[in-house]
Amino acid sequence: MKPVVLVFLALVSVWSVGQTLLVDQAGREVLAPPNPQRIASAFGVATAYLYPLIGGEKIVAARYLGVPDHPLSQTLMARIDPEYATKTLGAEINVEELVAKEVDLVFAGLKHLDLANLLADLKIPAVLIGPETFAAVEEATLLVGRALGEEERAQKLNAFSEEILNAVRTATADIAPEARPKVLVVGTAPLRVASGAMYQSQMVERAGGIPVTRGIPGYWQNVNIEQILLWNPEVIFIVPYGSVKQEDLMQDPLWAAVEAVMTKRVYKMPQILFAWDTPVPESVLGILWMAELLHPGRVPLDLAETIRHFYQEFYRCELSREELSEFLK
Repeated sequence: MKPVVLVFLALVSVWSVGQTLLVDQAGREVLAPPNPQRIASAFGVATAYLYPLIGGEKIVAARYLGVPDHPLSQTLMARIDPEYATKTLGAEINVEELVAKEVDLVFAGLKHLDLANLLADLKIPAVLIGPETFAAVEEATLLVGRALGEEERAQKLNAFSEEILNAVRTATADIAPEARPKVLVVGTAPLRVASGAMYQSQMVERAGGIPVTRGIPGYWQNVNIEQILLWNPEVIFIVPYGSVKQEDLMQDPLWAAVEAVMTKRVYKMPQILFAWDTPVPESVLGILWMAELLHPGRVPLDLAETIRHFYQEFYRCELSREELSEFLK
C-alpha cells in the first residue's frame, strides 16, 4: 500500500474517534483527546497559556511558578480560579499524583520528555512546549489552543498581541538605530544580566531599544561592574522576580557613573500574575510598558487600559483602576 494511502487511513482513524493529531514543540506527534476536561500543567510557563484560553474550571493541577506572593496578586489569581491553591504541583512532578487526579491531557516543557514518555505508557497524552522567541510564543499559543479545542480563542489572543506589537513598531519606525536607547536587563542579582539571545533582549528590541548585550549568546550572564561601565546603558530594566530593587543600583557608588543611574532611568518591571519578561502571552504587556518608558508619548495606546482589557478579555477578570495603580506605581 502506498505511503500516502497509509497516512490518509491513519488520519481517518484519528478523526473517527474525535482525537486531534498534533506535533508539539519537541517535534513529537501527540493525539489530544476531544474536549479534554481534566487538564494539568507540569510547566509554569505552560500554565500561563492555559488560563487565557480556558480559565480554571478544567485545570485540575498546575505549577504556578512565579505568581507573586503580593496579596493583590493572590486575590486576583483566586478571582480567576477560586480553587487554584488546591491545584498546585511541586517542583518534582509526580506521575502518580497526575494519575490520581485522573488527568486526560498534560502540558509540559521540553525538559519534561521523560515525564511525557511515562505518561504515554499510561495512555495520557502530554504536549510539550518550548517558546523562546516571539514566533515560538505565537506557535505555542496556537498549539495549546488546538489541543484544548480553543483554536479561535488562540487566534484572538495572537491577534491582540500582534495589534500591540504593530502599534509599537509603527510608532518607533522612524527612530534611527543610533538614536534608540541602549538598554540593560538586570536579573536576580545586580551583575546578572540577560544575554542578547534571550527573550528579554528580544522584548527590548520590539519596544524600540538596543540591548547592550546584543551579540552575546547563552542565557543569564554574570558580569563585573567594569563591563557595565563599558556598556554604559541609558536605561536599565530589572526583572520583576528576585530581590533586586531600583535603589540597589541607584544608591550603589559603583553604579554612580552609569548613564541610566545618573539620569534616574532605572525601572523594575511590574508583575501582576505571570512575569512579563518571560515567553508567555502576557509578555506583550511588558513590551508596551518598556516602549512607554523608552519613548514616552509615542505609542498611541494607554498602558493601564490595555492591561485592563487583556485581563477582562482573556482572564475573564475585572481589574479595577485602583488595583492596577498598586502594581504600576
